[in-house]
Amino acid sequence: MSIENRDLKPGTRLVARYKGQEHTAEVVETEAGIRFRLADGKEFKSPSAAGCAIMGGNACNGWRFWSLVDGTTRPAKPKKQSKKSSRKPANGKGLIREMDDGRYFCSSCMDTFDAPAAVERLGCPAGHSAETVEI
Repeated sequence: MSIENRDLKPGTRLVARYKGQEHTAEVVETEAGIRFRLADGKEFKSPSAAGCAIMGGNACNGWRFWSLVDGTTRPAKPKKQSKKSSRKPANGKGLIREMDDGRYFCSSCMDTFDAPAAVERLGCPAGHSAETVEI
């Protein structure tokens, strides 16, 4: 979750997940002012600069990259595992595909739709076929 209150006090701890790894930073007061100190000790003037360092120099909006760590120092939420279908399009261009949220998408009519639980859709409400085979 992005940081909304940008008035961070010294001692505030931040956490971010990037490429499957968790990174932490702490807001510290130095003679030069507020800095963002990474776990390796490097300090940065802004959360964006600290995020850029973690991302290898790529542009970063630090207010969106970092999240606040609450008093229990909970880690950032792990990435959701995608639900890979056990079905594969016969011609490599199946029209009906299951999305990560459990709904289905028809690439012919460009529409999403729901299906009853435990029912695998082989066609969309408009009648387009999934054109799939078991693998």
